[in-house]
Amino acid sequence: MIIRVPDLKEEVRQLAFQEPAARLNARIAGSPGSDDQHFARDLAVVAEIYRSERDVHFQGRVEGEVRAVCARCLEEFDRPLERSFRFVILPRPLATDDSEDDEGVDHYSGDELDLGPLVAEQALLALDSMPLCSPDCRGLCSRCGANLNREECRCSEEERSRGASRPLSLRGIAVRE
Repeated sequence: MIIRVPDLKEEVRQLAFQEPAARLNARIAGSPGSDDQHFARDLAVVAEIYRSERDVHFQGRVEGEVRAVCARCLEEFDRPLERSFRFVILPRPLATDDSEDDEGVDHYSGDELDLGPLVAEQALLALDSMPLCSPDCRGLCSRCGANLNREECRCSEEERSRGASRPLSLRGIAVRE
């Protein structure tokens, strides 16, 4: 969504718009883990924006749905995506400054401000680095491949007693009883 900065006033202006899922999915395509999750539908953005002198204040919430593949059991699942954000958008300084801006600070130049990249950044930051269908997901048996959330593994009793059905990532961890 493009906003004309001169049209903004000190009074808060309410915004509601959609950020297209296809555009967001195109941004994550080809990156590591991009096959693991994608936006299932367009994101709803509810926000407010106002100007204080030359600074633009933009805050709100992005909501949507993510379709992901569980990192443990490899089952596909949907989860809600919700993230609040707050930005102060300053005029771009004329001189190049190598210092880093604080989180939540961005810049604009000219009379138009594209809010889409700011919303997209927040949506991408809300993705899980390791999506799980449930915090209690038991994963797959490393021997027979059984989904331990739905069925018992088909490993022999001897293999189970040696910990072979423990997920690979947990094999080296000693279990105290």
